Amino acid sequence: MRALEEAILIALENAGVHGAARENDVTGVWVNGKKVAALGVKIRRWVTMHGFAINVDRRALGNFDGIVPCGLEGREVGCINDFLEEAITVEEFALHLKQAMEQVFEIDLKSS
Repeated sequence: MRALEEAILIALENAGVHGAARENDVTGVWVNGKKVAALGVKIRRWVTMHGFAINVDRRALGNFDGIVPCGLEGREVGCINDFLEEAITVEEFALHLKQAMEQVFEIDLKSS
């Protein structure tokens, strides 16, 4: 989980989002007190699966209306474009994330 967070932190910095960080006692990535990335683990029949969601565009945040995201009462959810002067697309951020994951996990990801 921490390696996934690290890849997201590197990708955010490379995309121009400064000040992204982890917070004590909670999983995810935060910028200026707003959660921009959530991570989770599923374990079933001795198999683990890891996943994450990164909010890039403000349109994605409408899904959080009326709920308490990640069970964190009183905390806000943000998106990457809130912290950039020039908005980027999901596809553009995906390239930053791909490079960061290759760096952190020391792998070579192929595009399909």
